[in-house]
Amino acid sequence: MSQEFEVSMKVLCLIFSVFLINGCAIDAERYRDKTPGFKFESFFQGNLCAKGLVKSRNGQINRKFAADIVASHSANQVILEEVFLFDDGERQERNWVFDKTAEGWSGTAGDVIGIANGEVFGDSLHLRYQLKINIDNSEYIVAMDDWLTLVDDSTLMGSTEITKWGVNLGRIDIVIQKTESLQQNASKLENCIEAGVL
Repeated sequence: MSQEFEVSMKVLCLIFSVFLINGCAIDAERYRDKTPGFKFESFFQGNLCAKGLVKSRNGQINRKFAADIVASHSANQVILEEVFLFDDGERQERNWVFDKTAEGWSGTAGDVIGIANGEVFGDSLHLRYQLKINIDNSEYIVAMDDWLTLVDDSTLMGSTEITKWGVNLGRIDIVIQKTESLQQNASKLENCIEAGVL
């Protein structure tokens, strides 16, 4: 196994997010009239459950994860408190603060460099940002290109392309659902992680 491949795998094992399709291959304007229209502040409220896969650049599945998201919002701000549990036992947390802008939404988080810029196109949200990660006590910054698409009122699906210096490192595929919609199929669902979705 080459050193470059090992580094790529370590990067993928430390990265996750909610959000997510290859930005270079997408004509965003084609989404303008897609329905149902995505309203960030309406979807992200209350408790949500996420499940996803971390893939290498050749499509191999390296990890699976489940996440609990607690969302709250005011008129122009959305706060997301995320807890991720990976199938190897690793647990990670991220807290987002998103503010509404003229173009869409801008977000900040502890491990995000600068501002995450998001724009809504019909039923989809395109979010781009730089993420700070640590590998073997060294700090790296990778670029995240996220597309999230509303499937119905309670389900959001997405994919994130992960790159470094323009080189593709892999992707994350994710499904986010409102907890109340999942309770129809479970007698008790306090959160995704405790429900043992992995």
